[in-house]
Amino acid sequence: MRSLACLLLALGIASAAAEGPAFNADRARINYMLNCQGCHLPDGGGVGDIPQMKNFVGNFLKVPGGRAFLVQVPGSANAALDDAALAELLNWMLLEISAAQLPEDFEPYTAAEVGQYRAAPLSDVNAVRLPLIQKIALLSGN
Repeated sequence: MRSLACLLLALGIASAAAEGPAFNADRARINYMLNCQGCHLPDGGGVGDIPQMKNFVGNFLKVPGGRAFLVQVPGSANAALDDAALAELLNWMLLEISAAQLPEDFEPYTAAEVGQYRAAPLSDVNAVRLPLIQKIALLSGN
């Protein structure tokens, strides 16, 4: 699975390079530390009502609406990062903490895509998240 993550990271680097500055895993990790790990912990675990992302968050990219959801949740949509930095962080996060759950045809986020999704942030996260979780459960047969 590590080789898949490396391949996907390389794809992310190529995608980011086509759009702007090269993908920088160290910068993405630092942005995760500054913007995400206070609630999602260093390894992607959750705290209290904050959902665990570790070994799960990649599943959102398997269902319609899940890709947008990851950008539109308040922590992403309101992060003090520009669209390129948020795309880089999301790509790093997915590859680092949930590579095994990513769809085989995973395409890294782009800055333009992130900007489009951020324009419509969620006001009721749970109302959107629950149906997505149900769709994910159906895919896995649970």
